[in-house]
Amino acid sequence: MESYYYAFFIILSIIFIVPNLLKKFNIPAITSIMVAGMIIGPYGLNILQVDETLKVLADFGAIMLMFLAGLEVDNETLKKEFKNSLILSLFSLIIPGIGGYMIGNYLGLGFIGSLLYSVIFASHSVAIVYAILEELKMVKTRLGTIILSATITVDLFTLLLLSVVIKLGAGGGDIGTFLLETFAYIAVLLLVIPSLSKYILKLFRKLHAQRIHYVLFIIFIAIVVGEIIGIHPIVGAFICGVAVSEALTKEEHDELLNKNLNAIGYGFVIPIFFLVLGMETNIGVILNLNNLELFLLTLISAVFLKFISGFIALEILRFDKLKKIMGSLLTVPKISASLVAASIGKELGLIGNEIFVTIVALSVITSTVIPILAKHLFVSKCSKNYNNK
Repeated sequence: MESYYYAFFIILSIIFIVPNLLKKFNIPAITSIMVAGMIIGPYGLNILQVDETLKVLADFGAIMLMFLAGLEVDNETLKKEFKNSLILSLFSLIIPGIGGYMIGNYLGLGFIGSLLYSVIFASHSVAIVYAILEELKMVKTRLGTIILSATITVDLFTLLLLSVVIKLGAGGGDIGTFLLETFAYIAVLLLVIPSLSKYILKLFRKLHAQRIHYVLFIIFIAIVVGEIIGIHPIVGAFICGVAVSEALTKEEHDELLNKNLNAIGYGFVIPIFFLVLGMETNIGVILNLNNLELFLLTLISAVFLKFISGFIALEILRFDKLKKIMGSLLTVPKISASLVAASIGKELGLIGNEIFVTIVALSVITSTVIPILAKHLFVSKCSKNYNNK
């Protein structure tokens, strides 16, 4: 038991102390926690190991982060900005997706391997983008809503495409049935949960513990059903968040979010998710990367294609120059979908170890450097303008 007390002492010390120490340097909390994880993890100073308990807490942190991302989506604003977010989504999917496929083809990965590279290039990171927007108080601004909804659309599509790639890589399967089941799953959640949530949350209006139990209950029902179909848990968690948000008034939303769920999420399990991501990153593999040409080609092309596609879309939407740069930067980070895609691709023999290491390096660099750049830009140039429409 002492080892658990020691581990949680280290974890809570990092979560509490490190972000507050680095805050004055405009380093986002998620970045500082991830870097701390790299330092204390098995590939750094080896102070802590990632055991099953930490993995479970990290997985729950990812689920809570995605649920809160869905819950925070302002449905009225989302409807209002749907056309604009669709423009950003299409550019962020098509340009990097085609570019990723072409580079995969150039590297000799074959059709399915190149399709996997397309998924990796097109993917966003809802977890990181949402956390940055939340930290900068941008979630409900016009730019924040467009970026978040576009990021969600892109990630949902790339996760769906990844599922298709997995089926193809594993020898095929009934793709049509899988897609029908997925669309039916999302539709049922969006139709059933709002009505059920209105009734349950009204029934337990003054019983906060029961409200939390209900929320966790529907999240895990959605995840279990999704896993039976073969849908990634974060998809179910996010859809649940959107559905519950639809059932709440503004006052109920703020009460449920600020007094209850944020305490569970941002107070504990979400920081653990980012800490474990850092701990599982092998810094030595990244530093000892042999094929520099492969790494630079992948890194530069992935970042450039994402940035330029975002910039063009935001130019069409008539944002000013600083907001175009800020918004384009926020389309670049990759972590969960790209790492999942890389590990599955390696397991199925679609990519070799060098490409796997390259994708890990790409994910780590974009998910640590980009948040720092975005926050510096926001603090130094843009903070006075982001509360505008």
